[in-house]
Amino acid sequence: MRKLEGGFINNVFLENGIVIKIFSNDNLVGTPSHERLERERRALSIFGGTLAPRLISNKDVTLHQEFIEGESYETMARQGEKVFEVAGSMLAKVHRFKFSNRIPPSYYLGRFEKAIKLARPVLNLEQIFPRFEVAWDIVYELGMRYIHGDFWLGNIIGKIGKEPKIIDWEFSGAGSPYEDFAIVDLWIFREFADSEQDFWRGYGFRPNQETINSFLILRCIEFLATVTLENYLKEEKDGFYHNKITTLRSLI
Repeated sequence: MRKLEGGFINNVFLENGIVIKIFSNDNLVGTPSHERLERERRALSIFGGTLAPRLISNKDVTLHQEFIEGESYETMARQGEKVFEVAGSMLAKVHRFKFSNRIPPSYYLGRFEKAIKLARPVLNLEQIFPRFEVAWDIVYELGMRYIHGDFWLGNIIGKIGKEPKIIDWEFSGAGSPYEDFAIVDLWIFREFADSEQDFWRGYGFRPNQETINSFLILRCIEFLATVTLENYLKEEKDGFYHNKITTLRSLI
């Protein structure tokens, strides 16, 4: 059994061509392991073999899935490969799965209020007082879709010229595509200059940027809600959580 790189939250191993993912770090993530496993299991049941690895089995907090050959698109992009258009097209395929009902504003407002309370010590320290203001008519234009929840280049695996697969579906489920757009803005556009045009070409259209910014504020606050003030003060100034403060300053 070999431990795989990239398991920042969970423990991930490879054995006999099968990926063994053991869900952990509930306190760090803020979502119980069994819930994250169920989200990933459901997504692999829907998209396995097409957009995602095939599901093999699961038990307790352990999930077995197909191993995908290749490299992450994050690695390829840093090597100069043009992967952004394909990444955009992959996200568009996920979002084609549409739900008939829609999530009320109270769902997202409730998430924001909960995260603000938990992140308040860090926000007060940094003197940042964000607000979550959204034009809901724009959100509802796209409706409620299946979203990945953590769509960045490190979660796309494949080889140049071949259809890649998307991994790490533990935050997936029904929601607004703007949740995924916010993560794309955070982890792709802010990391790779001039990636936006290719990405949106692959996706099919460019969504409303102000709405993306609003959802990015929400996601940054939710990230900050998982760190204590003590641990935040111990982190380097260019660390994960300090990066979210920098992002918030650019948006407010």
